[in-house]
This record gives sequence, C-alpha cells and structure tokens, in this order.
Amino acid sequence: MKYVLIALVCLFGPPALAQQPNHLLGEASPYLQQHIHNPVDWYPWGDEALEKARQENKMIFVSVGYAACHWCHVMRRESFENAAIAKILNDNYVSIKIDREVRPDLDEQFQLVTEFLAKSGGWPNSVFLSANGDPVFAGTYFPPVAFTEVITQIASLWTEDPGAVSKVGSDFSALFQDYLNSTVAAADLTPEAIYAAAKTIALEVDEFNGGLGVAPKFPEEPLFLFLLDQAERTGDADLLMAVTSTLDGMIKGGIHDHVGGGFHRYAIDPEWQIPHFEKMLYTQALTGRLLVRAWRATREPRYRRAALRTIEFVLRDLTADNGAFYAALDADSETPAGTSEEGAFYIWTAADFQALTGAKADLLSKVYNVTDPGSFEDSNILHTVEFAAETAAQLGIDEAEYYAETDQVLSDLREARARRSPPFRDEKIVVSWNAAMIETLAEASYIFDKPALYHAASRAARYILTEMFNDGDLSRVSFEGTIGVPAQLSDYAALGLAMLALHDFGKTETDRQFWLEQASALNAQIPNRFAKGDGAFVMSQRHDGLGVIRPVDDTELPSGNGLALALMSGLAKRMEAPHLIRQATVLAASLSGQALEIPDQRAFVLKAAQTLDRGESGAIRFIGGGAVKIEAAFIPGDDQFRVVLTVKDGWHINAHKPLEDFYIPTELRLAGVPVAAASYPQPLVKSLSFNAKPLALYEGSIVLNAEIPDGKAGPLSAVLSLQTCSDQICLTPEELRFTIW
Repeated sequence: MKYVLIALVCLFGPPALAQQPNHLLGEASPYLQQHIHNPVDWYPWGDEALEKARQENKMIFVSVGYAACHWCHVMRRESFENAAIAKILNDNYVSIKIDREVRPDLDEQFQLVTEFLAKSGGWPNSVFLSANGDPVFAGTYFPPVAFTEVITQIASLWTEDPGAVSKVGSDFSALFQDYLNSTVAAADLTPEAIYAAAKTIALEVDEFNGGLGVAPKFPEEPLFLFLLDQAERTGDADLLMAVTSTLDGMIKGGIHDHVGGGFHRYAIDPEWQIPHFEKMLYTQALTGRLLVRAWRATREPRYRRAALRTIEFVLRDLTADNGAFYAALDADSETPAGTSEEGAFYIWTAADFQALTGAKADLLSKVYNVTDPGSFEDSNILHTVEFAAETAAQLGIDEAEYYAETDQVLSDLREARARRSPPFRDEKIVVSWNAAMIETLAEASYIFDKPALYHAASRAARYILTEMFNDGDLSRVSFEGTIGVPAQLSDYAALGLAMLALHDFGKTETDRQFWLEQASALNAQIPNRFAKGDGAFVMSQRHDGLGVIRPVDDTELPSGNGLALALMSGLAKRMEAPHLIRQATVLAASLSGQALEIPDQRAFVLKAAQTLDRGESGAIRFIGGGAVKIEAAFIPGDDQFRVVLTVKDGWHINAHKPLEDFYIPTELRLAGVPVAAASYPQPLVKSLSFNAKPLALYEGSIVLNAEIPDGKAGPLSAVLSLQTCSDQICLTPEELRFTIW
C-alpha cells in the first residue's frame, strides 16, 4: 500500500506551484538556470552548501547534468518539479546542482563514483553524500517512484544511524582517493609499442558499421584521430579503413543530420541510425576534423561534403554575434501539440516528407529510408544505406549531379524544418570547445582553400583573448557576457593548440608570429597553474570534491594531459626552445604507463607522444625548431607528389648535392627509390663562416615535384631527408615520412 501511495503522489501530484528562485539565481549556467524555479531548494556547489550540510547534519544530494541532456529534462519534469519529492529533499538533504560542462573536474569525480557504486554511468548523475561530503550511494536517472523510494530510505538510514552511514562514506572516500593517487610504472613509448596499440584497437572496430562497441555508439574522435595518425605514419591501410568505415557509418546514419548538416552526440543502435539528438559543439569540431583529414588522405568527395556542411551548420546555428561558438542545441523540442519531446525538430512523417519533396518523393523516400509509419515514434529519422556515388550510378548520373539534385531538396526541407519550434540553444561559450572548433576551422581553411574559415577561426580566438581573460586569468565559460569559473587544464592546452593551428595556416608572417607567441604564453601558464608534485598535471587550479584528478582518459575532448603534451610537443617543433623538449619528455614519461595500459581510453596521449618523438603527420610540418616549414600534397590529376619547403631567413638546408661528402643532402624517395635529380631546384653556391669551401644549399622557398612511379598503387611511402643549418651550425639531420593513399 505504501508504494501505491508513493506512485500516486509522484505521478499525479501534488503539482509544484509557482516558486521563488532558489540559490541557483545568478549562476552563469543555462543548465542551472533551468532549475532556478524548481521547488527543490538547490544550491550551486560551494562552501555555503557544504557548510550548511555540516552545520545541520544533513546528507547531501548532488545532481549533475547539462543543458542539452534529454534525460536531465525528464528527471527535472518528473521529480525536481514535483512538490512532494521536493519536500522530502528539502527536509532531509542539502541539494546541490552541478553543470558538468562548467565544472568537468567535479563531473569526472562524481561520474567515477557512480561507475564504482552503480557499475554504470551517465547523466543525469545522482550521488548521495554524507554530511561530511563522502559518497554513500549513486545512480543516474531514476523514475519518480524509484527516486522517491531511494531518497526516503536513505534519509531513514541517516536518521537511524548517521555514524554507520558516515563510516560507509569515509571508507569509500579512502578507497577512492587511493585510486586517484595510484600510479602505473613508466613504459617505453616506442613507435613499435604505439603501433601495436593501434592495431589492437583497430581489431575492436565494428566491421559492418564502423565505430567501437555495439550500443550506445559514440564517435570517439580522439581515438580515431590517433588511428588516422598511425595510418599516416605507417601506411597501414587497415588502420585507415578503421577510420573511414566509422566515418562512412556516421555519414550514412541518422546520427548525421542530413538536412541541416552536422552530427548528433551519439547513437543508441549499432548502425548509427537512431541518435540521441543533442548537437554539441565539440562533436562538430572533432568529427569535422576527422572528415577534413580523411578527405586529405583519400580525396573521397563525401568526406569533404560532410565536413563543409558540418562547418556550415556551426557558422549558421552555433555562432554568436561576437564570433565565438555556442555550446549546443538541445535534444528536445516542442511538438505542435505543445509537449516537449526528444528529436521532434528532426523527424519526419512520411506524409510531410512526400509533400515537401514533390516529384522526387518516391526516389528520395527510398534514398533516405522514409516509410509509413516510420521506425521512430511513428516518424522517420533520415538515413541512407548506400553512398551518394552508388545511388548516382544507379540513376545514371555522376556524383556531382546527384548532389546538385538533392541539395535543393534538402534546402527546402531545412526551410520547412525552420518553421518548427526549434530546440533550445545553450549559449554559453566554453573555451576548450571553442578552441577545438578554431583548430578545425583553421585546418579546413587550408585543406579546402577557403580563407573565410580562417577568418571565422581568428575572430573566435580574438574574442577569447580579449573577453575571457581577467587580470591574466583565463575563465572557462562565458554566458550572457558574464565570465565564470577559472579555466581548467583542458582550456589552457586546447586554446594553445588552437593558436598553433592559426600559426600554421596563417597567411602573413605577422599573424603567424602573433599566434605562436600566444600559444607559447598559454603553455607557460600550465606548469604554474596545474603542476602538483611530480607526475602529470592536475585538472583544475582549485581542488574541490573528493580528491585531485590528473586527467588521462579521453572524454568528449582529448584528456587535459594529452592536450598539454600535444601543445608542448608542437611548440618544441616550431621554436628554438630546448626546455620545451625536456618539459614534454618528462610529461610523456609520467603518462606512458597509463596510456599503454588502456590505449583505447587514452589514445590522444599516444598520438601526442608520437608528435614529440617523430614530429607531426599532417599537411604542414616543422623541423629545425621552426626554421623549416614543409607542406606536402599529392596532386591526383597530375600524378605528382609535391613538397614545398619554406626556410626562415638566416637558415638553409643542404642541396641535393651539397658539394661536401659529410653534409647530409636533401633527398626525396618514393617507394624507397630516389626521385630523379631533375626534381630538385638549382641550388645556391656560397661559403659559410664555419666552412671555407663553397657549399650548395637551398634558401627561401623550394618546391620539389616528383612523378609517381608507373604501376604503383597506394599506399605509397614518400620519405624526405634533410639537414637544417645556419651560418654558424648544422642541426641533427631529420627524416619525414608521408603516405600517398
């Protein structure tokens, strides 16, 4: 009988009346603002709430979520707006609401707690702490009946024997802190060990649909960026296939917004067809970068198209007037009936789709798998089974014609969709997420030859530099013009990498030097703010919660330490700064054992370690502490491999025939065979201060054009050997490898 009464109260009332704002008023977080008028007397995380719990000897209920989260909305409507549930919480607990995107340091701690205690994780995350702040119970989403039972029973246990509950919590906290402080012996991050880790991961990729695991299935971009990096370094076609099969599955699937461009956060099925509908900035940034790099490797039009449509979505729908990028679009939106439902903005009934596509309705219904009544809530999530090229071939037209045909229809669908009630837009500006988007835009501007994308990247970066620093301190979040909490490790490191990308792909030397100086300044802040004893950097400047987090696991972005290592390694390749090499070497060693222990969760550390050891694998590379910039590209129509070398003033590289036997010549080999002597430019012949004899050398800009050998099918390895010198010294010779797919 008791449970029946609980069910009636939870499901049918009493309803929450209009509420005065709770203690979340004034918080710079859209997620916390969604809960300001709950009858639950929420507090933000902080000393006030924690001290209140100690003074009143109450347990603490912590709820962690984010503004675009569907199940967070469900639990808010079902439980946190329910007056009966609110009364139980207010009478027995101090309730704390945390935005995981504003405080990822707290989120990571409480997510680990839930994974330990409940054997699963996710959001909303619900954690119960003793009055001293020690965890005693945890879960994720609770339906209202179950939630009422949980909060009632835990409150009773606390009332009956608070000492026993506190003991459970303190024992768990001790174990948890031991876990956080545990270390793994350093390992040797050799190219062979890292390649073996990549091969092991690739074996786990779904051979039918791409991606890792069955369901739910996430893009896991840091991992696939690592696999693509290894494919480029080794010429391993299977590693490239692991990446492209994943992108292909996503492009065809419902996780891809075929109408508006961009990608949803994850899919709940193995085929990528049914997404969780929130669209996050970080997904667009990292999936977009994978698509850009996949196109550079393969020249497959579908990757270029998907990348540019993703970027178009961000610039159209997630860009603030000031040039920075908003965080997300919600999973939920309002239906014509006035209810809020997940995916309502994105799904189509067969009748609506056919009415809007007109004469092409039958064809496009087959292309996008539109059926009556549909496969999702009596509607359809658009997805394809074949590639555009395959469909075009069946229609007897080329791929470009097919896209021209469908683009107009998709534009009409987008206009029709725009008349629906739109999903809520989370308009907070998160530094690390913006930085990831800036990096992708800068690279895409170069790869696709679209200068406007570089301008968008530069504009966002300048906003952060001018508006999100306060007396030299970077803030993590800006919302409605108010900057919030201090930036964390990932913010400093990701922003530094964004500055490096603006340096690499900039058009003027003045711009490039400015961005390099900004990257160097951000890197210099990291040890000052995030070093705590020996080992890896800590996640945040202030240590709240249960212990100190040293981030190594990749999440929505690469880990903070992975980003920091990538920044240090990148700067070391672009600046004459031996201390950067030492700094990066120490950090890599401290991360090495953990990275090889669980490589699929820590892949970005491995990628960054390869940058330190062997340089970059991308379109633009640097050697000699930035003295030489190398741009390489395969020119498909001409069957040529082109290398452009730009040497800084005061430096040179030895010519192909340097006139002295003990100087290392510049040499390019394709498939192990030296290219023809005619491929090299005419050298300068001059004497230098450390050698009285004349030497043949190259200065300024040098272009090497090499013919692809007849009958050679990819992957083809190109190796460039060269030595950088000044008038005073010659540096250690270097060798760069390129893969022509």
